[in-house]
Amino acid sequence: MAIGGRGLRGVNRALALAFGLLVSSLCMMCFQTGTALAQEWTFESALSQRMGYNSNLLLQPNDEISTFSSQTTPEFTLSRTSPTSKIALQGLFEFNQYINHSDLNSEDQFARLNASKDLSERSKVSFRGRFDRDTTLESEEEATDQFVNDSIRLYRWDANPSWDYLLSPIDRLNLSARYLRTTYDSPEKTDYQDYGPTVTYSHDLSELASVTASLNYSRFEPDQTDNEGLDGDTAESQDTYGGLFGYEYHPTERFTIGGAAGLNYNITHRENRKDQDSISYRFQFNMNYQINEQTNAQVTLSRDTEPTGDGEERTRNRGSVNLSYQLSELTALSLNTSYVDDQETQSEDGLSRYLTVQPAVTWNVTEDLKFQASYQFRYKNVESGGSAYDNAAFITLRYALPDFNWSGF
Repeated sequence: MAIGGRGLRGVNRALALAFGLLVSSLCMMCFQTGTALAQEWTFESALSQRMGYNSNLLLQPNDEISTFSSQTTPEFTLSRTSPTSKIALQGLFEFNQYINHSDLNSEDQFARLNASKDLSERSKVSFRGRFDRDTTLESEEEATDQFVNDSIRLYRWDANPSWDYLLSPIDRLNLSARYLRTTYDSPEKTDYQDYGPTVTYSHDLSELASVTASLNYSRFEPDQTDNEGLDGDTAESQDTYGGLFGYEYHPTERFTIGGAAGLNYNITHRENRKDQDSISYRFQFNMNYQINEQTNAQVTLSRDTEPTGDGEERTRNRGSVNLSYQLSELTALSLNTSYVDDQETQSEDGLSRYLTVQPAVTWNVTEDLKFQASYQFRYKNVESGGSAYDNAAFITLRYALPDFNWSGF
């Protein structure tokens, strides 16, 4: 898909910055000042095979597609650890096949890079990056505002450099930035880029409690050629200025709870029209509770402005509840639920909701072999388009191949 001149210059600047930060981080991690120190290397790999059935694969209100599927996933992780640095590269490859629906078959690739380097006792730089070559049939991140009729191929680049500095034993400062670029091989979606910095300050009130404050700016730019406006207007761009104030409390090693609240100031730009501004509230909530030696519960809630492939940013509510129970040394039960909705949108589709519930049981057949059986329920509702649901069942075998460890420089 073509990119406008202004958007292309923004892409080039952001890519150059992200690449420069990545190269600098890797250089600092791969070379030590003074005498060289031996590093510990680890190579881990695994292979999983999943067989499944979906009653409504594309999650459509009409023309439901029920099919059996097969997913083969080899994965690997290469990591390097030294006294002052860590770096890990993960690769994952998914091969999906659908019986009697070969047009939906896909071969997807995912890469993750996590790196950190201690510059001193008080200073550390980090880098998180990812690349996705994915095929989404229905995703709470990509398609909450509409029902898709076919698979959508997408490419995503995401770079997140950061710097942590210890101001004092109880005060910390974090400077970070993000560049996200997503493109689609489908006219149903709009390519976009989203980037900006964040400044976060945290202060320990005691050994059990701390407060945080953060300021952030982000710019969302959809590709102009993909997002023609009404009456010939060109695509929008949106600036978001946000702030959060939070509190975290961890009275025991088994219980942690925290939350943050703040505001977003959004400015929407469209050529030949006056800029539009709005204020929305945002919040975050996290809880992790190890109820006993066998049971653990995690709860996350959030409301924030997010970039989407629909040519605009959306204010979304998200929530998830994850429960796990260790039934025995070899058997574990889990229940994972997630919910997302679009609260504010400029499209005509109105509010949309997406819910997933997935219970599962996992058996450790051997130290290296795991067997999992799971059921998945998905539900979606769009105010102007109706509702749809899908029942699915999966059986997964995962085999961890032997690890390799060695020392080097």
